[in-house]
Amino acid sequence: MSGGAVDPAAFRQALGHHPTGVALISSTHADGEPVGLIVGTFTSVSLDPPLVGFLPTRDSASFAAIRKAGRFTVNILAHDQEHLCRALSRPADRRFEGLQWSPSSNGSPVLPDVVCSIDCSLEACTPAGDHYFVTGLVESLEIHRPVAPLLFFQGGFGGFVPGSFVAPSDAIVAESVQTVQYIRDGMQRLAHAAHGEVTAYAKVADHAVAVATVAGPDVPTSTILGSKWPLTPPFGEVFLTGAPEAEIEQWMNRARTAGEELLRISQERLDHAHKHGWAGSYAGDTRDTLLFPALTEYGVDGVTPAKQREIQAMLQAAGEDLRPVDLEPEKQYEGASLVAPIRNRHGRCELMLRLCQIPPVSGARIEVLADELCRLTREAEKSAQQA
Repeated sequence: MSGGAVDPAAFRQALGHHPTGVALISSTHADGEPVGLIVGTFTSVSLDPPLVGFLPTRDSASFAAIRKAGRFTVNILAHDQEHLCRALSRPADRRFEGLQWSPSSNGSPVLPDVVCSIDCSLEACTPAGDHYFVTGLVESLEIHRPVAPLLFFQGGFGGFVPGSFVAPSDAIVAESVQTVQYIRDGMQRLAHAAHGEVTAYAKVADHAVAVATVAGPDVPTSTILGSKWPLTPPFGEVFLTGAPEAEIEQWMNRARTAGEELLRISQERLDHAHKHGWAGSYAGDTRDTLLFPALTEYGVDGVTPAKQREIQAMLQAAGEDLRPVDLEPEKQYEGASLVAPIRNRHGRCELMLRLCQIPPVSGARIEVLADELCRLTREAEKSAQQA
C-alpha cells in the first residue's frame, strides 16, 4: 500500500496511541521579541556529538523565525503546565502575552518551573514530507524541576506517575476513618431519616476515596469502600473549602478546558458551597446511577483521554441537573445528592459527606436534610479537634 492510500484520520488515531512529550521550542527575533512553538516531536538524536531534534511543519512562520535566528532553547513542560501549553498554542502575536520568562545562556526564553531547558544551535534542517526534521547541537542544559513531564496521548494531556505512587495514602485514609467513627451513629440516623445513603469521602491527591458508608432500611448500598472518583469540575467543590487561591484556580482551569457551560456550572457550584456550606445536584435516578459509576471508573488508574472525553460529554449532558437551583418548597425533586465538607483544625477540607439515593422529596425537605448534613459535619469537626 502506498503512503497516499492511508486515511489521514486513521493515521492520526493510530499514532495517537503513542504518548509524546510536550515541549516549547523558543528563540527571539532580531529585536529581542520572543518567538516559539509547541511541539510533540522533540527527541534525543545523538550522544556524540550531543544532538536533539524536533519536527515543525514546513509552513510554520514561528519556525521560520527560529531558523533565521539559528539558535533555540527546548523547554520541557511539566505535568502541571497544561495551561502554559494552551497559552503557547495561541496565535503567534499573542503567544507569550502575559507569560513570564527569563533568557537562557543563548538569549532564548526559558519558562519558570519547566522540567529542564536545553540550549542549542541549529545544526541541520531536512525536509520530511510536510514537516522539517530539525537537529540542534546541544550547547548547555539545566534541570530546573525534576518532576513528571507533560504528555500528549489520544488527544488529551496528562502526566506520568509510576504505579507504586498512585495508591491512596494509608495515613490519610486511616485518619479519615477515625474522624468518621465519631459520627457513625449520626450518619446512620441521617441515612434512615432520608431513606438514602450517607458516604464519607477522603481527599487523596486529586481523587475522592470512599472510606465509610451507611444506608437506610431497604436501601441497597451503591458505594464500594475504596472506590474513588476524580475531583474534576463541576465536582469536588466542597474540597476547596479553606483551600489557597492557587488550588481553586487550578480546579477552575480544569473547568475551562471542559467548555464555557461547564465552567459556569462549576463556578455556580463553588459559589453555592461557599455561601451555604453544602452543594447539591438533582440528576434524577437514571442519570445518577450512570454518572457516578462512570466517575468511579474515571478514577481508576489507566483510564485513557478518550474515556475522559466520554465522561466529560456525560457531565455536559447532565449540565442543567448539576447546576445549583433555588429550591421551591413545594416542588418535588428526584435523585437529589447533597455534599458537605468536614474541615480539619487548619480550616481545610480533607473529608466530606455525601447524602444520595434520596427518594423524591420536596424542596423544603431537601433544605432540612442539608441542614442535618451540615450539623453532622460540624459534629465531626468538633469531635476530631477535641480528640
